[in-house]
Amino acid sequence: AISQARSSIEAMRLSLTLLALQLLLGSSALRLSSAPSSRRTALLSQAAAAAAASTAFAHAAWAEPPPAEAVRGHLSELKALLADKENFVTALSDGAPYKLPAQIPFTTFQKLEKTSDPEFMEAAIDYAEAYRGVKDLVKLARLTKQTVAVSTKEPGKPRKETQVSYGDVPDSGLATAKEYAERAADEILGASVALDAAVKYMGTAK
Repeated sequence: AISQARSSIEAMRLSLTLLALQLLLGSSALRLSSAPSSRRTALLSQAAAAAAASTAFAHAAWAEPPPAEAVRGHLSELKALLADKENFVTALSDGAPYKLPAQIPFTTFQKLEKTSDPEFMEAAIDYAEAYRGVKDLVKLARLTKQTVAVSTKEPGKPRKETQVSYGDVPDSGLATAKEYAERAADEILGASVALDAAVKYMGTAK
């Protein structure tokens, strides 16, 4: 999955940077001990500049995947999410955390537009609208589980305040978390179908 690949890339970037610092500082240590203070400052500046260069090299070597690869990777994430639909709905219904795959930026599709069939951008727009619906419905499902204070006052009695889930507040206007979760799952299916169509019409970015 793209999210796992990105985690691996970040770990590699950190390892490369630390290794470069160790090599640079280690090779400079002997010179620093006997060098004049002005020379030490220059050597440290050189080491810092070299470390920054190594970090830039790591970023270049482990850049973001090409646009076409990013689209195909995200489609795989959506299909995996659909295969895990039951756990997705259960988690949202219970208020448990569930991380959605990051939405593909529209600029990614624009990079592929010139080399793709005319239907490509139409499918991309359908995907973007469906996935925006997914995120909105997930937000609503989570909103129903947020705790709020409800104040009530009965005649002749002191005001009473209770903590309840927002979805249980009378006249809140919200549906249940499960309903939002199931609707979100339907939108995930729609986003997957649209993105699958986009892949079929897709070219490669130049």
